[in-house]
Amino acid sequence: MNKREIYIPILYHHCHSRGEIEEICAGLEEEGVPFSLLARDRTGSFIELGAEAAAMSPLQVGIGIGEDGNVCVHHEKLNQKEPYLQGSIQSGRGLGKNAARLVKGLPLSL
Repeated sequence: MNKREIYIPILYHHCHSRGEIEEICAGLEEEGVPFSLLARDRTGSFIELGAEAAAMSPLQVGIGIGEDGNVCVHHEKLNQKEPYLQGSIQSGRGLGKNAARLVKGLPLSL
């Protein structure tokens, strides 16, 4: 796997602008973990989007953002209906930071 293939996918409902997702990206960037933004136009919960993101992630961690602004951090090895972390888009920086820390094996930040 080369360095360009290492990233956390962020699957988000297309109704959100990239500006709304900016804080999640900032949290990942602060921890030095790359990400990829992918809009989805189908309906689905933020948990389903998170599980899909984790399944496609080379790092086994993904982030899902639903139409309602709910966000989850999911790990591929967890039950699809039980994400690792959940929150709102307003707490995005912390969720992004903790997704990166999950990948790096570091304690979560509060």
